[in-house]
Amino acid sequence: MKIKFLKTIFLLALSTSALTSCVGDDDYVIPTVFSYAFNEGFESSPTGSGSVEVPIALEGWVNYNATSTRLWHARTFSNNIYTEFSSFYSAAGTNDVAWLITPAIDLTATSGEILSFTTKTRFSNGYPMTAFISTDYDGTTAGIATATWTPLTFTTPSTDDVFVNSGNIDLSAYESDNVRIAFKYTGSKSGVTTTLQLDNIKITKN
Repeated sequence: MKIKFLKTIFLLALSTSALTSCVGDDDYVIPTVFSYAFNEGFESSPTGSGSVEVPIALEGWVNYNATSTRLWHARTFSNNIYTEFSSFYSAAGTNDVAWLITPAIDLTATSGEILSFTTKTRFSNGYPMTAFISTDYDGTTAGIATATWTPLTFTTPSTDDVFVNSGNIDLSAYESDNVRIAFKYTGSKSGVTTTLQLDNIKITKN
């Protein structure tokens, strides 16, 4: 009876060892949880379709076209909402310098801040978007022309119809409570008309 009992214990231990040995180290890796100083995916923005455009009107944002009347607007596809601009739909003879600027972001109490966003192009005939950062913009449309805008370098799509991540843009040098990120679409009905879609604007922090 004692030998049978010991044999049973041995078999149970062997089975347990075999089961646990199948579990890899990756099964115990805890997913990274990011903390955000800013996070906007436009999911609360009303969307348009076809020729109906619903401009982005989120609190604190500035949506302004310096040379025409059309604005960045919200669209949806495959249950994802994003903002979009294309000069293809602008009136003949017009140019577009369309700004979309975030609210003031406070980076004074954080460190190691990293900006990222995603963009997608459609019907490309030139890349139309530039991105900037400012710490002295006053939040008015008149103030766009007088603010100091530092260009940001980011990864752009190499093919159409695929959202591409901008890459990590280091903002750790900006210790201000008035950090603004601006996205500017420059095009015209007779020039660059590429459809540009923008989404998932995030600033991670330590």
